[in-house]
Amino acid sequence: MSPLDIFQQALDAVTQAFRDEDFDAYMALLDLPYLVQTGRATHLITSADEMRPTFDTLLRSLKPRGITHYERIARSADYVARDRIEGWHRSHLIANGESLAYPQLSRHALVRRGDRWLFSEAQYDMIEGASWPLTEADLMGHVDALTRQEVQ
Repeated sequence: MSPLDIFQQALDAVTQAFRDEDFDAYMALLDLPYLVQTGRATHLITSADEMRPTFDTLLRSLKPRGITHYERIARSADYVARDRIEGWHRSHLIANGESLAYPQLSRHALVRRGDRWLFSEAQYDMIEGASWPLTEADLMGHVDALTRQEVQ
């Protein structure tokens, strides 16, 4: 299987965990400690308890904005070591078939643990995220800014 296929399968699995609102399934896809880089800081997540508030905030922030689909589409991925894949993907926030914001480009790293590929790093340049856990303003600021522009 190509690294791009492996990367897309991992993205699909994490997207499904969000759709199902299944935090345990989501955490089973992460390799702890998990490194999250935002536009303003680097955060090292060492436990499920540290990740839970950000997971819940993202879930709570989708419905009020009318987001019906949250999709991640792999753009590129390559092996950088035998048991490590680094790739880029775009996140699409869609409300009833219409994009709410420009797709957000993000980088992730996967590591192989036995026969499973797990997310070990994430880079979200469009998210300010100076502190952890991430807030709704951190996660949805770019969507809200575009919505405000359309209203004016």
